[in-house]
Amino acid sequence: MDYTAALQMGDVDKMNAQLHDKAMIYGLNGALDSLNVKQHKDYFINSMKEYKHSISGDLYLPVKVENNWNEGEWLLSWGTNTVTNKKTGKEIEIPFHIVSMIEDGKIVFIRYFYDLLNVATGQGFTLTPPKK
Repeated sequence: MDYTAALQMGDVDKMNAQLHDKAMIYGLNGALDSLNVKQHKDYFINSMKEYKHSISGDLYLPVKVENNWNEGEWLLSWGTNTVTNKKTGKEIEIPFHIVSMIEDGKIVFIRYFYDLLNVATGQGFTLTPPKK
């Protein structure tokens, strides 16, 4: 939750302070690849220059998994990230779900799931169906 509060304040250093040195982040910017802690910081520094993030309807569910391949302490979160372009004032509402694994009080894994189509159409892109 400190991570989300830091996101809303635009405090990238505080966001990164929640991450373990070896944390891996997946799914940002529609990326199928992973980001390390430095790349995460760079991503959000660039994002904060252009956008204000406002989280609403957020819900958090801590889950402890034992005796399974995904054993550990997890935090599941849901909500809406309203991203406002600082130059134009245009807003895009992005429903999200985030899965984080916590070890020793630090995030070691984050997987972002969000509505990419909503982001694309919010930026003016259109979806063209395939020809029959």
